[in-house]
Amino acid sequence: MAEEDPNKSGPPESPRVKQNPWESIMPIVLFIVFNRMLGLAQAIVAATVWSVAISIRRYRNGHPIGKFIPIVTAGIVIRGVIGIITDSEAVYFGIGIGTKASVGIGLISTALLSRGYLTKQVKKFIYSNKFSTDHPAFQLGVNRVACILGVALLVSSGFDIWLYNNASVDGYLIIRFFVNWVYTTAVIILVAYYLDREWGKIVGFPGISSLLKGELEKDV
Repeated sequence: MAEEDPNKSGPPESPRVKQNPWESIMPIVLFIVFNRMLGLAQAIVAATVWSVAISIRRYRNGHPIGKFIPIVTAGIVIRGVIGIITDSEAVYFGIGIGTKASVGIGLISTALLSRGYLTKQVKKFIYSNKFSTDHPAFQLGVNRVACILGVALLVSSGFDIWLYNNASVDGYLIIRFFVNWVYTTAVIILVAYYLDREWGKIVGFPGISSLLKGELEKDV
């Protein structure tokens, strides 16, 4: 067994947590079933309880984005409570759409107005003694990706609004899930391709695939 290098610095490796696809699908299934059988309030409760339970499980299992999970969980609960109080599907789904759009605007604004902030945050998750994260291309890549993601979220929010106004609740949930899955995959591929080219300008950068696999945190 290889001994740990005492001279190695940087954050420890994060445990890799496998995510079950049903974790994302079940809130939709529960909402549709309970909404048809019992009503909107019960559907919101069922979907919210499931989402909160999954968030707690991920947090306990050391999910890589664990520190954000309490914030996300609080948002889920608040959204559920407001949805129940108002008894309005438009309000319930509108909160989610509005939150997504706000995050998009926030990413774009931060990238344009505070160019160094996002880079500092990303450096907390990326450690490597093989390439320099102080290279100008690193910051440029981070900020441009933030803008890409921000625009992607705004486009997704616009689609959600259009779909909600032109489909039934069940249709909205099902179509949105599959469209978002394809759309998110496409955005991830675009971002990975761009970062591979931009960060490829940095001496020692071995490629985005190696970074995602966590190979840069290992002493070979």
